[in-house]
Amino acid sequence: MMPEHELFWNRDRKKICSLIEQDKAVFKIVTKTKNERFFIEKWIRHHSNILHDARLIIFDNMSTDEYVFDVYKQYKENILLIKFDGFMDCVHMAHLFMPLYKALAASSEFFTIIDTDEYLYLFDGKKIVNDDSITLFLKNNTDVNFFAPCYVQNIHSEANVFSFNPEDLWLFHLSKPVVNSKMVPKFEISLAKRWFTILHHTKDLPLFCHGKTRTRFLLLHMKNLNRYQRIKSNMQKLTAFKILEHDNDFRTLLGINMDMIAPGHVRSYVLETRKLADGILNTGEHAQDAVQAGKITLGEGGSLQYAPEALETEFKGLLDAEYFELLKFNPEAPDLDQFATIKAYMEAMSARSVP
Repeated sequence: MMPEHELFWNRDRKKICSLIEQDKAVFKIVTKTKNERFFIEKWIRHHSNILHDARLIIFDNMSTDEYVFDVYKQYKENILLIKFDGFMDCVHMAHLFMPLYKALAASSEFFTIIDTDEYLYLFDGKKIVNDDSITLFLKNNTDVNFFAPCYVQNIHSEANVFSFNPEDLWLFHLSKPVVNSKMVPKFEISLAKRWFTILHHTKDLPLFCHGKTRTRFLLLHMKNLNRYQRIKSNMQKLTAFKILEHDNDFRTLLGINMDMIAPGHVRSYVLETRKLADGILNTGEHAQDAVQAGKITLGEGGSLQYAPEALETEFKGLLDAEYFELLKFNPEAPDLDQFATIKAYMEAMSARSVP
């Protein structure tokens, strides 16, 4: 059973926002999740190490898994647990959750909203870390509007090896930004003009958060650690998008006419799930995916090993860059033509390279 005295967003949002505002911290980390038994404990432990005394904020989309409930109880001192129903991604929708964003802004200098299969690290120039040096770094960089982490995926069955191609700028566009709280009032301006109302990927931010930006962070997506987990996660998403009636509706999944689904996230989830299921049926759970040309191995203490070795220079260069310089975009002289060009470019990248 869910922990007693649970908080429910639709019913208790004023109390929830008050609790968030009372918990002052340099950095706040938010996730939305459902029945994520494969990652939830690891995610809490990883990010609690960054925040220490500050609580992680978990929006649970009506989980039913008893193991997940047990983890919540075990780490109740480390988390603020909030239940919400409806569409799984609605926490990212500013027009629905503006009180949350305002509470985050009132209680922190930076915040991020990531998934439970995503793990945040800071690149310190030599290695990547997930400790309280992150909050110190952010405290010393309050003039930065947002950080655009490099979004990398682990190589199948390897939790500490990830693929990297320095030519793939979508690694930054489709990541989850670490946002300066002073940007939140601009969300309301954006809403009033009916511009971007979603805080999901980094590409959602530039139109109204132009200014000083950095990369510097890495977000490791454990997409390929467990095929069964990924299938389950994708099936839940497709159910939320109303493509499937329920999250074990494989008959409908296999019968979908792909010509009827436009490029984007939903199409990507369908294709990936079919591929994963086919891989299990034909080659077994432990079959290895083809290893991409470039890979980076995470060692003890955050040390990194590069293959090929020449990848090190390009990796370090991209993780110490200005985000808008990567876009070749002039944030000092923004205009709507530039905005439209960048928006169209990033939407095209999204359709082609959804992770």
